[in-house]
Amino acid sequence: MRYAVNVILLMLAILRVGNVPAKGLPADTLATDSSNFVTASLLIGSPLPAIYSVFGHATLRMECPTYQLDNVFTFESDPDISGFMTGVAGKAKAKFVAIPAQMYINDAQKLGRELWQYKLNLTPDEKKEFWRLLDHETMAGAYRHFNLLYTNCLTTAITTMQRSLIGEHFEWGPMRYPMTLCDGDLFRLSVQHVPWSEFVYVTFEGTAYDRYSPTENRLFPQMVISLLQDASFVNDSTGERRPVLADNGLMVLKGRPLETPSFTPVIAFSALLVLTLLITLAEWLLRWRRIAKIYDIVLFTAQAFVGLLIFYVAFFSELFPGKWNWYLVAFFPVPLLIWLYSRKGRPVRKCWLWYSAVLVLFLLATPFFGALDLPHQLITASLLVRSLWHGVKMKTK
Repeated sequence: MRYAVNVILLMLAILRVGNVPAKGLPADTLATDSSNFVTASLLIGSPLPAIYSVFGHATLRMECPTYQLDNVFTFESDPDISGFMTGVAGKAKAKFVAIPAQMYINDAQKLGRELWQYKLNLTPDEKKEFWRLLDHETMAGAYRHFNLLYTNCLTTAITTMQRSLIGEHFEWGPMRYPMTLCDGDLFRLSVQHVPWSEFVYVTFEGTAYDRYSPTENRLFPQMVISLLQDASFVNDSTGERRPVLADNGLMVLKGRPLETPSFTPVIAFSALLVLTLLITLAEWLLRWRRIAKIYDIVLFTAQAFVGLLIFYVAFFSELFPGKWNWYLVAFFPVPLLIWLYSRKGRPVRKCWLWYSAVLVLFLLATPFFGALDLPHQLITASLLVRSLWHGVKMKTK
């Protein structure tokens, strides 16, 4: 049940932050040319255990000491449990929220989140334009849909910064490992410290796993700084370059280390496979038919629930860009359909055997598809044991 709740939370938000009014830059400051009049910085927050926070968090900090302004602009989606289907459909509303920096830092401290601040090497006019754009985004409200790739906390921060450039454009540096990996492998690397979150995300990612999206759409807070250190602002007229980051970063908060759980998906679903084998042996040798029947109901009901959810996300949701998911092969509720077909006394032995053959082929395909991995295929093996047993049992009878 805990992981089902995590799946729901996954579809709905990144972080919970209140929308606290924050004053923008006064209009009469547009003529001010001092390079330190406004400071624009990127704040990088460390990952947290919750499934919607495992990537970390990126926000923008805008400071104007002259007017005693210090605001954090953060892109948020409200994790309202009542909006479950909206979140699963990839249509959860998201918006920029402006809050006083000290309030944001205090909230991060309560969560045990580490914060690093990196100054952006924008010109004075660009920093003021950046602030103006952020104020405009804040007032515009939640007009965008949250998406794990295209509209998240980091991509919106980077694209808004690019829009603030005047007579310049932004260029990434050379793409080195791990940015040479496909989207799915890059994702796995970014959440390898939280195996359950990795398991849940990969379950629903589908064919988006094998894509190579534009750099702006495949950024993670814990990786972006090394990329920005190689990136440049390029003058449109002269071609002159200057670095995007103005410093090497300052630790604002020291956070608590994130613990890797000892109970991982591999352990959990290895236990499921062992239990499935024991139940099957008990039904064969000890005639524990009632227990085996109850086990089948639980196993295949869970399979049907996950399969229908995968089907919905793959074909009707905007949460991931892919429109097919290989895990539908294993999780589509075929056992439920076989049971319905058999209600009128129709023979179903061949149905079970054909379904078993499909599962065997799906297991053999593991090395050829990046999304297929050991934890998921342990579940497939459990389904195979029970489906094959039903086919063999009917032949014996």
